[in-house]
Amino acid sequence: MPIERVKWSELEPEFISTWGRPNGKVESEHISIVGPTGSGKTRFQANMLEKRNAMRGSHSMVIATKPADATLRSMKWPIVRKYPPPYGKHEKFILWPQTDRDPQKAQLLQQYWIHEALTDIWVEGANTVVAFDEIAYVEQELNMRKLITRYWREARSLGITIVATTQRPRNVTRYMWSEPTWLIAFRPDDEDEARRVAEIIGGRKRFTDPLLELEEYEFIITKRRAKEAYISKLPK
Repeated sequence: MPIERVKWSELEPEFISTWGRPNGKVESEHISIVGPTGSGKTRFQANMLEKRNAMRGSHSMVIATKPADATLRSMKWPIVRKYPPPYGKHEKFILWPQTDRDPQKAQLLQQYWIHEALTDIWVEGANTVVAFDEIAYVEQELNMRKLITRYWREARSLGITIVATTQRPRNVTRYMWSEPTWLIAFRPDDEDEARRVAEIIGGRKRFTDPLLELEEYEFIITKRRAKEAYISKLPK
């Protein structure tokens, strides 16, 4: 059965209004986004965070680890280098620990402040959206896999919603694919990667070829439990 192509301008309003409101009930729903560098996954993440915050005023924290990222800066959210933010907790902000020319020192700074933030919000009724830009780096390079795994397994019960991007499905804990309600996949680099991505979003037979046929900035969005799937495209 072909996957229907729908303009994002038509899908987006319903997606934003129902994300975290299954059957009209307030409930955390995680989102995972996979795609190679330059595919558009950071743009997608930034856009939906901005739209959700505008609609509901959600408390949102983006965890940034790259030395620079124009897409994140274009959000114009407050950027803080340490946690907690000065003058109290912002409704929305980007936690972007200051890096250092010494890679080892930079990672220690990132690890410390990210751990402080994730530990602080780990309370009942947190009601916070936590977005990771390249979660594999946090898991592997910052040695925080156990904490991230715990977040995937248990954060929903505390009212914490996870939004996470990664380049390859094999580089992260399997809970990134089993726990989210929504999975978004941009075109993989090759057929082997397409088969892996297809398997995690719903099945190799149905999704491998459509993934390889995606155009620039196109993606497949699936809602796992409802078995819904659409192809859409980010506006230029």
